Amino acid sequence: MGTDILIPEPPSLPPASLPSASTAPASPTSAMESPIKLDRPFKIIVQRETFLIDSECMKKMSPIFSIMCYGKDFDKMELSREIVDEKSADVDVFLKAINDPSVISVRNFTTILRLANKYQVERLIDECEQYVLTNKLTLLKPDEVLTLLLAAHDHHINKEAMVVLIRRLAEEEQTTFNRLKLSRFCPATIYGAVVGANLNLGQLREMEQMNGHFYKMERNKTRWRRSTCDSCKSISEHTAHCDGCKKTLCKMHTQSIGCASEYGRRMTRELRANIVELDWE
Repeated sequence: MGTDILIPEPPSLPPASLPSASTAPASPTSAMESPIKLDRPFKIIVQRETFLIDSECMKKMSPIFSIMCYGKDFDKMELSREIVDEKSADVDVFLKAINDPSVISVRNFTTILRLANKYQVERLIDECEQYVLTNKLTLLKPDEVLTLLLAAHDHHINKEAMVVLIRRLAEEEQTTFNRLKLSRFCPATIYGAVVGANLNLGQLREMEQMNGHFYKMERNKTRWRRSTCDSCKSISEHTAHCDGCKKTLCKMHTQSIGCASEYGRRMTRELRANIVELDWE
C-alpha cells in the first residue's frame, strides 16, 4: 500500500469541512462535528489533524482506501487509521479535490496527482488530465508549465495531456529553455520531445508563409539561392525551387503566385498535426 498505518488516540483538531457524501463520492469533514449522516464514518489521522470520511464512498473509488477502511488489522470499534508518511495539508487538498475537482491548480497539481496515483483514485487522475486539457496553458508562465510537465511525467498521465504540455513549453524561445535548465531537469525523452517540437513549430511558421509552395529548408528557414525566377525571368539572390509545382520562384512571386500543387499544403497539414513526437505508452 505504501502507507504506514498506526492507531493512536486521535486529537480533536478540526480540518476543513466539505460537502456531504450525498452530493459527492468523498466527504471528508471535521472529526469534532459531523453535520451530515455518513454511511460509515471513518477517521483519517495525519500529523495533528483528523479527517472524517465516508468509508463506503471512498472504498468504491480507491482499492487502497478499501483496504485501509475495511482491513482486518485494526480495531473495528475505533474505525480510524493514521497516515504517518504524509503532511496534513497535502491530504487536506487531496480530499478536497476528490470532492470538488475545481480546486486543482498549478500550485497543488503535483500533490493531488501524486496522491491520486498513490491511492489509485482513477477518477481524480482523470480530473488532473482534464485540468491540463481544458485550461488555457498560454496564460501560464513557462516555469508553471514545466512544473505541470514534470509532475505529469513522474505520474504518467495520458499521452494527450503530455503532448499538450510539451507543445506549450516548446513555444518558448531557446533562452527560456536555458533559463529553466531543461536539459538538467527534464528526462531525456521529454527534453528531446520539447526541443523537437520547438524546431517543428519554427519550420511550420516558415512553411505557412510560402503560399502553398514546398521549398527545401535549413535550420527552419527557406534555403534561398541565386537563380532565375520562372515567373519574372529575372535573376534574383532569393529564389527557391518548389517540390510541388516544380517552379523556381523569387520571394515576390512566391507570395503573389500560389502553388498549383497540393503537395506543400498537405505537408504543412501533416506537420501541424504532428508537432510533438513522443513515444508514450
